[in-house]
Amino acid sequence: MEIKRSILSRIGWIYILALLGGLAILAKVLFLQFVEGEKWRAEAEMVSQHKRVIPANRGDILAADGRPLASSVPTFTVAMDPNSTGMSDSVYGADISALASGLSALFGNQTAWSFKNKIQKARERGLRYIVLQNKVSYQDVLEVEKLPLFIKGRYQGGLILVQTNDRVKSYKLLASRTIGYLNQGDEGTTVGIEGAYDSYLKGRDGLRHEQRLGGGTWIPTSVNNEVDPQDGYDVVTTLDIDFQDVAEKALYDLLKIHNAHHGCAVLMEVKTGAIKAIANLGQAADGEYYELKNYAIWEITEPGSTFKLPALMAALEDGYVDLEDTVNTFNGKFDYYDREIVDAHTGGFGILTVAEVLEKSSNIGMARIIDRHYKDKPKRFVDRLYAMGLKNPMGIEISGEQDPYIKNTNDNWSKVSLGYMAHGYELLMTPLQVLGFYNAVANGGKYVRPRLVQALKDHSQVVKEFKPEVLKHSICSNETLKKARMLLEGAVEHGTATNLISDQYRFAGKTGTAVIAQGDQGYVASNGNKEYRASFVGYFPAEEPAYSCIVVITRPNMGVYYGNKVAGKVFREIADKVYATNLPLHKGLEVTRNHKIEKLPVMKSGYWPAVEVLIDELKLPAVENGRMGAYARVFTNQDQFVIENLESSRGIVPDATGMGLVDALPLIENAGFRIKISGYGKVINQSIDPGSEMPLGTVIHLKLTVT
Repeated sequence: MEIKRSILSRIGWIYILALLGGLAILAKVLFLQFVEGEKWRAEAEMVSQHKRVIPANRGDILAADGRPLASSVPTFTVAMDPNSTGMSDSVYGADISALASGLSALFGNQTAWSFKNKIQKARERGLRYIVLQNKVSYQDVLEVEKLPLFIKGRYQGGLILVQTNDRVKSYKLLASRTIGYLNQGDEGTTVGIEGAYDSYLKGRDGLRHEQRLGGGTWIPTSVNNEVDPQDGYDVVTTLDIDFQDVAEKALYDLLKIHNAHHGCAVLMEVKTGAIKAIANLGQAADGEYYELKNYAIWEITEPGSTFKLPALMAALEDGYVDLEDTVNTFNGKFDYYDREIVDAHTGGFGILTVAEVLEKSSNIGMARIIDRHYKDKPKRFVDRLYAMGLKNPMGIEISGEQDPYIKNTNDNWSKVSLGYMAHGYELLMTPLQVLGFYNAVANGGKYVRPRLVQALKDHSQVVKEFKPEVLKHSICSNETLKKARMLLEGAVEHGTATNLISDQYRFAGKTGTAVIAQGDQGYVASNGNKEYRASFVGYFPAEEPAYSCIVVITRPNMGVYYGNKVAGKVFREIADKVYATNLPLHKGLEVTRNHKIEKLPVMKSGYWPAVEVLIDELKLPAVENGRMGAYARVFTNQDQFVIENLESSRGIVPDATGMGLVDALPLIENAGFRIKISGYGKVINQSIDPGSEMPLGTVIHLKLTVT
């Protein structure tokens, strides 16, 4: 009996505890349902629904003629869900080895065993997402989708493709530093045009509300986006691809010949300040040259003899000297207080006119002129330099410009400061700032801001134009300006730059050869030698200046360092190219409207605006067959040219025959293909017939020859 009562008692307690537990559960359910219901329903909503960001397409950066310099192209991350709910063990087991072999053969960066081991371990751990390869092109994605297992798709094969957009520069290293790049760090985008115009280029991301279904699939809850993405604007630069190409090649060749440390070259339109080419190359550890820094904008140095022009213009403007006045430069050596100033010419120049002082680039002559007239009033000299606009930076759009340093009388001034400033020392300027001043001389005294961007476009529609900006309407009187231009013409025609004279056109400019300061060591390097910076700055044609240009070469190491023999050669090569391809500069070659052409010249197919300019300028007989697009097919028909639109579509092979490489390259790449070339000249054959529909990324071989 006692045992029976004990058992019944225990059962009773179990029933009571079960009843209490049930009541507790019921109470919790009621509490969750009615007290915290809203909270948990919201949590569930967040798990099953979310807002997905729809990235905006970043705008392109374009050359002045519309050719792309930088654009966004799609790349893919190849990932896998090794535990996809639709993938059976039998299917996985049958295909995993073949899949791993295919991935290894396609990408080549891992063995088949490595791929298989990675996938197998992820499957055993229950992982739903592993990355197999980053930065995969669309062409390779097409091959990935054909691999065993992956060919079955997302659910049965586990393939996951995530698209991203990579920024690609169409012409690789051409103007690379100026175009810039995207910095994803804490400071954001800061480099070049990409950085300066990021707010315009990046556009505005959109938002889409999505709901999660079984198997991890997300689908939009509405046909319309909450916020539609707005593509970024295209930025149209002032850069000319052809001029940029010749500037970089000429600079590169010169740097290699002289084993120089680095150099830069800038070509600018006189009237507008539009920079048509800007090349910056520095020597890396491997001995090759790359765009390491934007020296033209960033590097601030003592300019040397190129500063003699503004120094002499100050004395001319103040009425202290005239071009026919004379100064004794002695035998090329002059004791200037406790220093010695020397001229490069052995034996000196003796007595020179003021004009000859600049033409011969006499350091002694400049020091004596400026010291003689400003010794008792040095502030007047500094103020005159400031009044000509030399104190202020150019304010170019991209970051990195250093402020010029024009020493004032309260800043470490000494009795030798006037004489040394007179020939370009004890002051600091960037190459672009020196060019800006010379450009003002060429531009009738008008100081314009150098600029790299001319417009913003929204799908070919101009939404904003950037007009030339005048920094100073006149740097000096017309009389001083006239004399300054005479001085620069004289420096080329019978001064330090006679070796650069062209028999095709006249240009004006000034050589510069500056000794490089070595900090506490003065102007002598650690090896006991001096190091030099050679420069040439000027404009052309001399009579009606259209372009200004500066070239600066730092530390040429082959025993030749004078501005005329180093930097001047690059200037001349750039100027020759610009003059040869710019028909309006050839006034003597103008064709009259009634001129009869006996034989049609050879004309390549190519970029339509360039073909159109050539036809208009030379007044060639031509007929347009239909509406023209970006590229034109050109052929002759008896005594006239026939121009037809050259179709170009993504995935359709265009016809590049008859084109030069500069036109064929963007035409084919814009259609989504890659190219390999052989020979040079114009395209005479391409490996895939025009009009063929091919996978994006297909390689097309072009054969070129001179005809």
